[in-house]
Amino acid sequence: MDCRTYRGAHPEENEEAREHLRSCADCRTFRRVWELLQEYPPLEPGPGFLRGVRARRTAAPLLRFAIPLVAAAAVLLAAAVLFLVPSPDPGGVGSLPPEEQMELAENLELLQNLELLRALEFVGDYPPPLAENPG
Repeated sequence: MDCRTYRGAHPEENEEAREHLRSCADCRTFRRVWELLQEYPPLEPGPGFLRGVRARRTAAPLLRFAIPLVAAAAVLLAAAVLFLVPSPDPGGVGSLPPEEQMELAENLELLQNLELLRALEFVGDYPPPLAENPG
């Protein structure tokens, strides 16, 4: 007899099962745990247990219907946002003629420096943080 057969037939007691218990420590532990569990009083379900089980069984079909519906709505919303919202820069590089786009691509470093200079223009409007004392 192997462990699987013993545990499937437990608590049946016959000579083959007793022989297996003598040679298998795992099944002896299994039998002891089984005996300890038998000493506990049976558990009685609470008053709302069956009502809760029924509520979950009736909610499952609703969830099976609602989950794909919510997923489809999310996909449609994402598609609407992507296709219907205007681009934030309608007069950007894409609206330039192809020759000017090529010129911008060739002089990208100059364009980046120009953007940096525009950002630094605001710094020039304020006094330096550490003013030197005259004198």
